[in-house]
Amino acid sequence: MEAADLCYPIAMRALVLAAGWATRLGALTADRPKHLLPVGDTTPLDAVVDRLDAVARLEAIDVVTHEAFLPVFERWAAGRTTRKQLRVWGNGTARFEERRGAVGDLHYYLERTGIRTDLLVLGGDQLFDGSLEALAEISSREPALAVHDVGAPERVRRLASVELDAEGYVRRLVEKDPNPSTTLAAPAIYGLPARLLGEVARYLETEDRPDNLGYLAEWLVERHPVRGVLLGGRWIDVGSPEEYDRARREFGGEKPEPVP
Repeated sequence: MEAADLCYPIAMRALVLAAGWATRLGALTADRPKHLLPVGDTTPLDAVVDRLDAVARLEAIDVVTHEAFLPVFERWAAGRTTRKQLRVWGNGTARFEERRGAVGDLHYYLERTGIRTDLLVLGGDQLFDGSLEALAEISSREPALAVHDVGAPERVRRLASVELDAEGYVRRLVEKDPNPSTTLAAPAIYGLPARLLGEVARYLETEDRPDNLGYLAEWLVERHPVRGVLLGGRWIDVGSPEEYDRARREFGGEKPEPVP
């Protein structure tokens, strides 16, 4: 990707991170990325892009993946229509051993493009049907993250637990919280105003946890007021065979056999 390609006035951009290798999904992702697994007549990535395409202030959507699946993502992008500009970029890595992690890919993207606009950052392996309008509006002024009620504390343990104060700011966020006291979790849906994009590099200078966006969010909460924005509707992270099976039932209207 070339910085010159992105140097034009733009209000807000979205980055969809899709460079994971999906080791937990086994044979399901032998020939396709988990972001493009079928869920009824859609895929996780299509669901994310559809939600972004509906955000009024958003003008462009970038998808970053690794080089091994880059041709697959390019064919996907060529075959769909969006109101926003949609581009797919490779992150320069082609093997699992070269992976940068989600925060590493975000940093790589910021460094290579040199963008200086408000930015929504989302994982491309989730399905949800709640609106992103409020998150986009708030994150043009201050950092924000989506908050979703997953219904049970035990489901929060594999995510990031979130506690909000009376004004809606994040009072506490713990990634992979072993003892969550809440059913509120933070999906991989974040908003950063342009003035705070430099914090990504500062995080990587001080922390050795580039894999998970939740750790970056935890770090930001300790240093800045971060707003929590409730995400309504349904939400599922397609990270395991069990969750993929649930996504096919709840979003795809299917009755699949449990994935082995």
